[in-house]
Amino acid sequence: MKASKSICLLGLVALSCLAQEKLPPSPVDEIGIYYQKGGHWIQMMPEVVNWQTGGVLKSVSTLGIVKGDVNGRLTRPASRTKFTASIQLLVHCPDGTAVTEYQLIRMHTHANAREFRTVTGGVLHVSGGAKRDTLEFESEHVAQRTYVIKLPDLPPGEYGLLSPGSSMANSAGAQLGKMYTFTIGENAEVASAAKERPMWKKVVF
Repeated sequence: MKASKSICLLGLVALSCLAQEKLPPSPVDEIGIYYQKGGHWIQMMPEVVNWQTGGVLKSVSTLGIVKGDVNGRLTRPASRTKFTASIQLLVHCPDGTAVTEYQLIRMHTHANAREFRTVTGGVLHVSGGAKRDTLEFESEHVAQRTYVIKLPDLPPGEYGLLSPGSSMANSAGAQLGKMYTFTIGENAEVASAAKERPMWKKVVF
């Protein structure tokens, strides 16, 4: 039985590798998230997320989050990356990671910070309210380890894509993660300290 399971697992890995080989190479070299500007891919710079769990939240949270939930906090009231409308993002994933492992988050703004609440590490038994800051999105596998995320029609506000593994909080305290953030605003202009990459012509927007 164990031998059969091992053979099946190897078969699935081989099929996955074959599927990747049939896709074109990624238009970008570095792992990360990109957006389109002027015919180029612009690499978004991540921000640090400070994770705080139930016991810590009792004294520092401004959101009234239920004990035991996990709260992410970022400094600054707004992201440096700003879009006038919802756009599509290019995600180049680490090897062995799928785009479904990323989380699209809408954040709550304060005078000097942004905060959000989410679930962690595959914890699925929490109440629905604990996932209220997580939004759904569609994606398309367009190149090797590369996906286009089709963002929904987002209202003005502060958003971010939470990287896989960034939501592994420690119940005894707080630790750091990273998020690719952006602002959706009616009159905002795209402005980001980022690296420009030639745009991949096979992805049509």
